[in-house]
This record gives sequence, C-alpha cells and structure tokens, in this order.
Amino acid sequence: TLDLPKPVKQETFDEVFQAPSRIPTTHNIPVCNLQLRGYLPQKLDFFADFARRAAYHMNMPCSGTVPLPTQTSRWTVIRSPFVHKKSQENFERKTHKRLLQIKDAHPEVVDRWLLYLTRNAPAGIGLRATQWEFESVETVKTKASV
Repeated sequence: TLDLPKPVKQETFDEVFQAPSRIPTTHNIPVCNLQLRGYLPQKLDFFADFARRAAYHMNMPCSGTVPLPTQTSRWTVIRSPFVHKKSQENFERKTHKRLLQIKDAHPEVVDRWLLYLTRNAPAGIGLRATQWEFESVETVKTKASV
C-alpha cells in the first residue's frame, strides 16, 4: 500500500500573503515539469503560486516559478474588403509561459497533484505536464530475459 503524505497546516493567516514555503529535495531527481501558458501574466503568476502551495501541502519538493520566453504572434487584417487595401489593422498576441519542476515525489502523488490543478485551473490558463518514471535495473533485466 502507498503511504500518502499528511497535510501540512498553516499556523497563521499572514503566511497566505508571503511567498510559498518549500520542501527541500532529497535526491534531486526530476519527476515532473509543469509548463503553464496564458495571455495574462498576472493570472498566470497567481496560478503558479497556487500550484506551488498545493505541491507544498502534498509534501512535494517544487522549484520556484521559472519565467520562460514570451511568444509574440502578430498579424495584419484588411479593414475593408474591397477598394481600401491600404487601410489595414495590426494585431498582436503575447503568450506568457512559466515552468515548475517537481523533484523526488511519488508518481501517484504527482498524478493527484496534476488532477487537482486541472480541476481548479482558471479559464485562459493551459497546462502541459512532462512526467518521468524510473525503474530499477533488476526490473529491466527480468523483462529482457523473459
């Protein structure tokens, strides 16, 4: 059976307004990369803070929020469909990205954390998770010999 981590209780109300606490890594082995994408950087940073606090309360070591390069897409649209070709309008959309890395956590706990985040994600925020699973060398040898 799997021993699930016990929830960590916050002692004071002031901790809500401070930076989220961190759990130190033990082996420094990455288990999951979570990439957050959105058009509004304030909403993206708020959800990244929410994800870090959720990882803390599930006893998972989580990195700080890493800002990734912003992707800018531009396009031009003609204002009038007929004669007025020179009258054009320019549009621009910026996609902001953030990265969180989870280390030294059990894969089932990471799956529950990702499920919790997808259920509570606000509109306009996209999630992309990359997970790694590690097996022992003995398991690989027994599979190869069969």
